[in-house]
Amino acid sequence: MSLRDILVHVDDGPHSEKRFQLALRLARRQNAELFALFSQTAPRGLSLTTRTKEKKKRYKKIAQAVEQRCQDLADKALVNLDWKTARYPRSDEMVTRQLLHYTQHMDLAIVGQHDPDRSDGTLPHDLAERLVLESGRPILVIPYAGEFKALCRRVMVAWNTGRESVRAVNDAIPLMRDAKKVHILAIDPRKKGKRHGAIPSADIADHLKRHGIKAHADYLNTRELDPGNTLLSMAADESADLLVMGAYGHHPLTEWMLGGVTRDILRHMTVPVLMSH
Repeated sequence: MSLRDILVHVDDGPHSEKRFQLALRLARRQNAELFALFSQTAPRGLSLTTRTKEKKKRYKKIAQAVEQRCQDLADKALVNLDWKTARYPRSDEMVTRQLLHYTQHMDLAIVGQHDPDRSDGTLPHDLAERLVLESGRPILVIPYAGEFKALCRRVMVAWNTGRESVRAVNDAIPLMRDAKKVHILAIDPRKKGKRHGAIPSADIADHLKRHGIKAHADYLNTRELDPGNTLLSMAADESADLLVMGAYGHHPLTEWMLGGVTRDILRHMTVPVLMSH
């Protein structure tokens, strides 16, 4: 089982090329087709003063420049790139809808973590959250800070037996096949409602071993510690280059709500995170 198609979101922001480079390496390793989707709306200041026709012209010019740079990188990496420039989105909500459409037809989508210092309105602040909760596909979120030359070599799995956690582990199997280390960590396994066996996380570790993945079962009681920060601290201590976890949330009426740990990870992540819902 391997990935056949991967989607990466690109824009003209400072973190886009890093994300694209990581997508190239992953597509080459998986022998997958790489699709790049360019989508961003006009900056807030421009939106107030510029006609739509001029915005579209500017959008096309930026997209062409980004496409040329990405194509050069893909050629150098010997990866077949299928480029898509989305129709000019008039709002950040349209950016989200465009990404949702393409994501639902891919094995994996790669997007960036929201950078609070980039507040020009070109991208939705909740893009990653919306894709995770609405697309039905695994989403690989790349932090805006840091460099990630390696990926899927040292993997940490946050395991709690929930449906979302089960999906995340299954979705991550193609990424974990070549990992040197897979550390499965059950957080607070004896809390009410969790269905662990006699040895927490041992059963899912055995399942991964049947897929040829060397997995180590472990568990941790956080007591008064924050689970999200604990996960990130342990990932850093072990030099993990990928965190796999289920994303928890629901949508009362039109307001999407994330679980506390999921929200904290997306805000403070320091390592790429694969999330499934």
